[in-house]
Amino acid sequence: MKLSPKNKIFCALDFTELKQTCQFVEKIKENVGGIKVGLEFFFKNGIKGVESLKKYNLPIFLDLKLNDIPNTVSRAAKNLLELEPDYLTAHLNGGIDMIKSIVDIKMKTKIIGVSLLTSLNDEDLKKFGIEINSKSYVEKLSKIGYEGGVDGMVSSSLEVKDLKSKMPKDFIFVTPGIQLGKNKNDQKRTTSPSEAIKNGSSILIIGRAITNSENPNRTLKEITLQLEKNGN
Repeated sequence: MKLSPKNKIFCALDFTELKQTCQFVEKIKENVGGIKVGLEFFFKNGIKGVESLKKYNLPIFLDLKLNDIPNTVSRAAKNLLELEPDYLTAHLNGGIDMIKSIVDIKMKTKIIGVSLLTSLNDEDLKKFGIEINSKSYVEKLSKIGYEGGVDGMVSSSLEVKDLKSKMPKDFIFVTPGIQLGKNKNDQKRTTSPSEAIKNGSSILIIGRAITNSENPNRTLKEITLQLEKNGN
């Protein structure tokens, strides 16, 4: 998946109110490659809220991380796919049957499998009773995703570096946990924008570094410039 530096940047719109969200998208729409909406926005605004964002003609990454028994997920996904989001996420640990239940009905939407949240690390896996490191765990989930037919996966760029050569060239690697400074917030497995792209990430999900910025457009332009300087 080859995108220009600007189009690799998706802003995570972690807002609750529709008006605030739309105002922010209106402000940054010329300097961002796409927008991501998740649980916070969707639980307040629902399907109509997502429809309201279509007017900006930006790719929509609907990050709801579906995870339930296959029949339930398939029915839920059917409703969401009527929105025709560009991307829709589901947890890979839901299993291959669950993944296939979405892939079979996906139409034009790209299904992105979520591996291990970037807020978790090796220590968290041990607490879950999983006796392998995060790198190995993500690799196992990637195999489930690939066999299930996903178009790509969400993971830290720390794992993408090793997974890139094991997947088809058009496989999409979506990387959250992108940090511009030293503050990691609640993320544990993080990288800079240029490092993530260098490791093979296709799309960068960046939220608070943009939404909390005093000048979001300047921040976006700085990220784009950083990617351009590094040949990304």
